[in-house]
Amino acid sequence: MVQTGMPEPTRRRRRWPVPPSLLIGVAPVVVFAAVSAWRARPSDDYPSLGLTVDSVLRALVVPEGIAAMALAVVVTGLGWWRIATVDPTRGRPRWTWVAPALIAVVCLARLPLVDWTALPWHYFALLGIGVLFVGVFEELLTRGVLLVGLRRRLPEFGVWIASCVLFGLLHLLNALAGAGIGPTLIQVVFAASFGSTLYLARRLTGNLLLPVLLHAFWDFGSIAVSATSRQGFDDIAVAGAIGLFAFAVLALGVVAGGVVAWRDDRPRRLRRRWRDVPPRDADHDHVPPRDHGHDHVPPRDTAAPAGQPEPVPDRNDLRTRTDTPSGSPA
Repeated sequence: MVQTGMPEPTRRRRRWPVPPSLLIGVAPVVVFAAVSAWRARPSDDYPSLGLTVDSVLRALVVPEGIAAMALAVVVTGLGWWRIATVDPTRGRPRWTWVAPALIAVVCLARLPLVDWTALPWHYFALLGIGVLFVGVFEELLTRGVLLVGLRRRLPEFGVWIASCVLFGLLHLLNALAGAGIGPTLIQVVFAASFGSTLYLARRLTGNLLLPVLLHAFWDFGSIAVSATSRQGFDDIAVAGAIGLFAFAVLALGVVAGGVVAWRDDRPRRLRRRWRDVPPRDADHDHVPPRDHGHDHVPPRDTAAPAGQPEPVPDRNDLRTRTDTPSGSPA
């Protein structure tokens, strides 16, 4: 074989992602809030948002599409796509699936209230694209990048609370765009509660797909009903009943989200509980010999001989049997 004398091509070094941190996780939220506050004007008519084709195009499709692409570039640069969109384990218990399922039922129940003939078909097509951009951007921002940063400093229960509260507070920016203070405060509470159900959807499925779809579906129904509402008594009564049911579902989502986050923290609580407990001293297990003739019991070895592994812990030693990522016996 002929030797060329040329060195073998060096293997390309893998580009590692930026290490997660609270500062990097919160920074996109702060930038988004600053840009939204800068763009908002008191003369804006927030209640008319999405009522016409032009409004959907200018207020939803274009700005939300740009924001979603910009955030995608940031996440790509950080190398956070997997940790921001996928959880290694799924949340429990399974009964908490009821909350996201009922949110989907509420979204479906509002569709008959939409007057599909009141606006041209391309209005609904653009509205679907716009709310999908909203779902992708806001979920990747608050249930993706923000969660990665919060998990560096907070337990999962604290992450759940902080992410829901910050998601709700972001809707205070609507007051700068012409929304009333009273309706804005109600929307903040509503959004924080809805954020708990969206957090729950991520934990139960292990990814952001279901939160994005639920978010987009919810916004589509809300805007479409407002844009085509016929203001009849029957429609108002049905809409009111659906609204009351929706508030009950959101309350269930808050409870279910808290339960899942609390269960996720079980391994951490076990580690904290057993952190200050000293290991079992072998001298305490020493059994003195008894002068019972042939019933002599030799003492246990106090330590393993040099070069040999330590003995396997007792089956009742919870520190080694339950301190696992899932909190279940190893």
